[in-house]
Amino acid sequence: MTTSRDASVTVRDQHKDALASMPFSDEQDVEDANRGLVVPIEEAVVGADGTVLWDNSTYDFLAGDCPDTVHPSLWRQSQLAAIDGLFEVVPGIYQVRGMDLSNTTLVEGEEGIVVSTRCCRWRPARPRSRCTASTVATGP
Repeated sequence: MTTSRDASVTVRDQHKDALASMPFSDEQDVEDANRGLVVPIEEAVVGADGTVLWDNSTYDFLAGDCPDTVHPSLWRQSQLAAIDGLFEVVPGIYQVRGMDLSNTTLVEGEEGIVVSTRCCRWRPARPRSRCTASTVATGP
C-alpha cells in the first residue's frame, strides 16, 4: 500500500502559485457541468456475488478543499468529472455521465430510443440503463 507524504515546499509553492494565477472563483465550468441534470445516479454497480464494482460515492472526498499535494487544476477537473447522472443536452437528446470517463448518449426518435455508448468498462452500463429506463422513457 502507498504511504501518503506531505508535499515538499517546492510543490506547495507551485500549487499556491497555480491557484493564484487561475480563475478558480469563476464557477462557469461547474454550472456548465451541471446544466441539464435530470436525475443523479445514486446506486452502486454490484456484481452477482455482491461485490461493489463501481460506486461514485467513493469520489465524495472531492467535495473538500484541494490538498497541497494535488495540483488545483487536477482537483477541479476531478470534481467536474465526478458529476454524475442523466442530463438532457437538448430536447430529445440525453447523456448518462459519471459512471466512468465515457458517456452514454440517448436520442429519442419517432419509433424509440437510440442508445450510443462507448463505456470504458461494461459493468457501468447496467445502472445507466436503469437510470435511462426510469426517466427518459417515462419522462423526467
